[in-house]
Amino acid sequence: MVQVKFILSCWYLIFKVWVTLCTPDQDFSKNEYVRFFETFKDVIGNKFLRPVKNWTTPVQLNITLALYEIIGVDEKAHILQTYIWLRQFWVIEFLVWDPADFDGLNKVSIPVDNIWHPDLYVYEFIEEDLSPQIPYMYVISSGRITHDKPLRIVSSCNLNIFYFPFDIQTCTLSLGPFLHTASDIVLGLHQTSEEITSESKENIQNKGEWELLNIDAKTTIWQMQGEDWSKVIFKLRMKRRPLLYLVNLVIPSAFLMVIDLISFYLPVHQIDRGAFKMTLLLGYTVVLLIMNDLLPNNAGGTPIIGIYFSVCLALMVISLLETIFISNILHQTRSNSHKVPTFLKRITFSFIAKLICFSPPESHHEPAFKNPQSDPSEELVSSPAAQSSQLIQNLLTSLSRDILVIRSHLDYRSLHEHKQEEWIRIAFIWDCFLFRLYLLLLVVFFVILISCWCMWYNA
Repeated sequence: MVQVKFILSCWYLIFKVWVTLCTPDQDFSKNEYVRFFETFKDVIGNKFLRPVKNWTTPVQLNITLALYEIIGVDEKAHILQTYIWLRQFWVIEFLVWDPADFDGLNKVSIPVDNIWHPDLYVYEFIEEDLSPQIPYMYVISSGRITHDKPLRIVSSCNLNIFYFPFDIQTCTLSLGPFLHTASDIVLGLHQTSEEITSESKENIQNKGEWELLNIDAKTTIWQMQGEDWSKVIFKLRMKRRPLLYLVNLVIPSAFLMVIDLISFYLPVHQIDRGAFKMTLLLGYTVVLLIMNDLLPNNAGGTPIIGIYFSVCLALMVISLLETIFISNILHQTRSNSHKVPTFLKRITFSFIAKLICFSPPESHHEPAFKNPQSDPSEELVSSPAAQSSQLIQNLLTSLSRDILVIRSHLDYRSLHEHKQEEWIRIAFIWDCFLFRLYLLLLVVFFVILISCWCMWYNA
């Protein structure tokens, strides 16, 4: 067994020596990549060298971006979260070669940390960028650098939520160097605003709450501390998709308002309309408390939708007060002493009835009430000519007194019924007038609200 192992070890050593002797030496110095990095090792290894031969010449840096996602908008904190890809292009004058000298090598990837790159900064940044870092960038034979990197930007944005949920927001992303002035770096645009917008709309996959309208890009020079600074401003214009808020906020509130409007057709003298409206008002308040989480909480101003809910609540309170007023008028029909005041009767039948085109029925004269105590027939009993028929006269007098009492009672009931009819008629006229006034206020409010939303949303 030992001899077998010894023989195998000898054969393995013989094979290894033979392979070593027969394999030619590899000359890595002839590789085009090795020769390239050996040639430009002073440039590639010096990341502090600004890539211009004349130190007075600024570096021309062209940038563009593609918006990939609108992550979210915080109306309370005025924060916009976006995810973009930033592309940078500049020329390193020390890194120019002829591809024929390196076996046709025209494009090389270089580590980002081993070569000069601009210190671009988003001025609206309020949180640290947590996006992944790209370790390499490309350089072509003309010296042009292409550096692409993703950015998760959490930036400040002045949001106007007055037209929520039909609002259109414009947020600004300003990119510029952190330390280099315009004498060192001059920024330019690699693409037009139309090209940036078109590419961004193609890249956005999530059909969330926000829709991108356009991206306007421009370059500018601004002064600070006596120095000129170059920067590029991207203005993101986006529109909120309001379907979620329409289904969960506006439409349920509108349904409750329609129910409140239809409740005016309940006969107030037969059904307790006030209890129904009070229940409806309580339900609307509960709905507002539940939907409070969906509304933007912003100290900068109250949105139109907040005004809409407040006005709807106020209209429902006004509707309840109208029912209380009409119920108070109808309560007078149960009173035995109150008559319709003259001024109320004059205002109702002379002005309000004509205003709502109501023709009241012809009024009847109030029946006269006679006191049975003042019947003159009792004085005829003592006539000397009627002594023989005293018994008959007494019977007739008693019958006449009973008939007068019955007539007085009927006149009193007729007077009471006439008074009730007047109060009911006045209540009906005022109910019709206040209902039409309420309907007019409701229509005017909704027309103004819808007009404001539509004009802003289609602007």
